Amino acid sequence: MRHTHAPTLRAVALPALRRLHHTIPDPLEALAARKGRMLRVGILSDFTRAAYANGAVFQTRFLARELRRRGHHVTIVGPHDPSVPEPADATVSLPSRPLVAYPGLHVPLPLARWIFDPDRWDFDVCLAQTTSFLLELGTWLRRVKRTPLLCVNTTHLAAAYECLLPAPMAELGIVHQAVRVLLERPVQRMYAAMYNGSDGLIVLSEGLAGYWRRQGVEVPIHVIPRAVEPEIFDSGPGPDPLPEIRGPRLLCAGRMTREKAQDRAIRIFAENILPARPDAHLVLVGDGPDLAAYRRLARRLGVAAKISFTGEVPFTQMPAMYAHSDVFVHTSLSETFGNVLSEALWSGRPAVAFDDGMGASAQIHDGANGRLLDPGGPGRVMDRNAADRAFAGAVLGLLDRPEERARLGRAAAQLQRERSGPPSVMEKLGRAFLDADARAARDSRPEPPGWAALEHAARWALAHGVLLAAGRLRRVRRPEHVSAHPAING
Repeated sequence: MRHTHAPTLRAVALPALRRLHHTIPDPLEALAARKGRMLRVGILSDFTRAAYANGAVFQTRFLARELRRRGHHVTIVGPHDPSVPEPADATVSLPSRPLVAYPGLHVPLPLARWIFDPDRWDFDVCLAQTTSFLLELGTWLRRVKRTPLLCVNTTHLAAAYECLLPAPMAELGIVHQAVRVLLERPVQRMYAAMYNGSDGLIVLSEGLAGYWRRQGVEVPIHVIPRAVEPEIFDSGPGPDPLPEIRGPRLLCAGRMTREKAQDRAIRIFAENILPARPDAHLVLVGDGPDLAAYRRLARRLGVAAKISFTGEVPFTQMPAMYAHSDVFVHTSLSETFGNVLSEALWSGRPAVAFDDGMGASAQIHDGANGRLLDPGGPGRVMDRNAADRAFAGAVLGLLDRPEERARLGRAAAQLQRERSGPPSVMEKLGRAFLDADARAARDSRPEPPGWAALEHAARWALAHGVLLAAGRLRRVRRPEHVSAHPAING
């Protein structure tokens, strides 16, 4: 039933990527020439280790490695993580506290005087790969040292805030309305203000660029997708990691948390796919705070024997997971750019996803490299149940037509290489660096650091204090496989 296209894809794609690398001018080299030396890049990150498979962390690690490979100097600045007791020399660990609602995440706090010492930091450009108020450090550096600052937004706040709420509260419409008025909108305004204090905002899709324009962001917005690493995903899939599974195999991967909506995938499989294809099997890859709840849901629906929960697996095993599946299923509506979706497409797996107006909508071209369907619900053409049936119908149609799967898979691999090849991504990032440097150079003289430090530290401490308190509303278990992914600089 499964068709592995990897050897053919490698033979075609790798020479194309090499030719692309040699034809694209390197703006990073141009910026280094402007500085008269290799660049010093600071990356602000919410993680110093990937507690779960996390697209933002993997991309931070990729960028750090790629910049260093080109000879530049990279420093990761993030929260202290007790599981990384001896951070690498290229890591600066900030005081932190654990977020109860998100095991493995430590929230950085401005609790050390050296954090706001201007002489402590010497970056040619600061890349804020963070959705926390750690961004305040970058905006402070921009004000007092004119350090060019690029922000990266990787979370659609409107879709992700509810993960802090207990499940019963998250299901109440009145709670959503209250949170939207009292929390979501003020936070959006604060982020828009912080982004406007930078030299540019990087987003992962056109949909997200439009969203932040509507929120009042005025600085340049650069649409730069995340890269897929050919060294891993073009190295050959290897043996089937789940040889005991027989019949058509559906794969769903990602962090197991409510915002990723794997529970919807489980319900669609149990109620609409399995009755039509009793030989089908669903594989769920990943760990997270809601994994135990998803296992209970599978048992309650009577399909536990037809669903495999693998937990977290090493990144290098993911090519085999994709290659030995038939269809990738993706029910999340919160993705700004789904790494797993990108990897599945790169691996030649056709995907079925919901039209979220953001990440999946930018990655899936309906009928070209997969199927993109109306998610249903208020304001949509169909209700949620009808949308679930349509989703299942698209999956079943692909399972019944192997030649269509193969056609979509070939197109998926080609389109994804054009979009997410490392040379293309790094070229776009370099151009954003050049633009940010030019904007910072045109700015007025630096401000005195003292009063600015108090302003930024106060906002940072207040916002993260509220976050830590809110995180106690929803207590969840710790991840099962805390060692599946190493430190970013590991």
